[in-house]
Amino acid sequence: MDLNAPLKAMTTLVRRRLRPFFAARAALATVAAVTLALSLAGCEPSAARPLTIVLIEYDGPEAGASAQRLSQELSGQDLADVFVVEGAHHASVCVGRFDSWKDPKAGTTLNRVRQIRDARGQYPFMGVMLMPVPEPLPQNPWPLEETKGLYTFHVASWEAPGRAVAAQAYAAQLRSRGFEAYVYHGPRLSMVTIGAFGPDIFDDPAKIDRPGVKPKIVSPVVLGLIQKFPRMRLEGQEAPVVQTKTGRASIPTQVVRIPGQRPEAAPPMIVPKSLYRVTLSLVSTRTGLAEGRGRAGGVAQSREEIAALVSALVDQILASLPKDQTFRIGVVGALPADPTAADDKADIAVLDALLAALLRAEATRITVVSPATTRQLLDAARRTPDDVLRNPQTVKGVTDLDFVVTGSVTTFTR
Repeated sequence: MDLNAPLKAMTTLVRRRLRPFFAARAALATVAAVTLALSLAGCEPSAARPLTIVLIEYDGPEAGASAQRLSQELSGQDLADVFVVEGAHHASVCVGRFDSWKDPKAGTTLNRVRQIRDARGQYPFMGVMLMPVPEPLPQNPWPLEETKGLYTFHVASWEAPGRAVAAQAYAAQLRSRGFEAYVYHGPRLSMVTIGAFGPDIFDDPAKIDRPGVKPKIVSPVVLGLIQKFPRMRLEGQEAPVVQTKTGRASIPTQVVRIPGQRPEAAPPMIVPKSLYRVTLSLVSTRTGLAEGRGRAGGVAQSREEIAALVSALVDQILASLPKDQTFRIGVVGALPADPTAADDKADIAVLDALLAALLRAEATRITVVSPATTRQLLDAARRTPDDVLRNPQTVKGVTDLDFVVTGSVTTFTR
């Protein structure tokens, strides 16, 4: 099968950890707020749903047709029950329906899907996971691209499956608090922003994109928003502040260009050349699986932001561990899923940040085993780190470790 053509949209491949209704750890007041936001956004929460493997999400007027074409091709790859969930300019390609994380067919199907290669020899489905069957997406009630203005204030991003529903729920919460929130569903990210502004928010818009200088924001409205929302929210969680070699750092909110608003006289928006999609898995050596919230992913908007993102992801996967037990956790490494990630040494950046975050989190109930020692334990079990990175189930049965942490990093342009 030729995956290249339908998978030119493969950069819309998105992943998420299972976070039912975005309120599993919140108090009742937060649950109520999220439920209200979902209702305002046209998204009603539902009871527990069967699980599936979400492979790809497509966006745009041709989303349904693109998803159906890929579904037909995948059906010829010895994959049972490939189906499409369609909504407003959005479609998800899924495989299988399972009642439980422990269904043996789920593990077999996951392994089969992750080993599929495209025409370039890459593994486009390496980061997929089990999650509730997605629901058809509603219309976007607050489309950013239809506003009048050149710039907007970017406060949150979602990249994982279910991103559109989550983004609209957050925008509804902001609007209920009096903020002029908008939502943009791009081919790779769903963004929530506040306001629509002209070039007069800068002291000198002509400085934009000039080497060595940048315009200063002088608008009291925008400066007030920066004070209220200093850090970006990724997958619903505020980016943490972490200690780096150059000091404390986080992922800030920012003023960005409104998509489609590009008059000739307006300065171009500066965007990074590459974004980095990072996925971490906390894999049990007893089952060979990363169950429940033991898997997390997100996007760093530059290589420098990888450390902050990985720190947030580590907090999320460690939160899945029982609090009344002690665990030995081995660090395997990170897989660069494309040539650009390898050339940028993004996998090394992820591994360094992963080890640093785990050591910061180490407490009496967690013992972190270094990559070198983890490699020795894998060697004793006749496995290699590369085996585990490409197929985490191979870690099943490894002794002297309760879990291992694996990572993958993919680059793409916005």
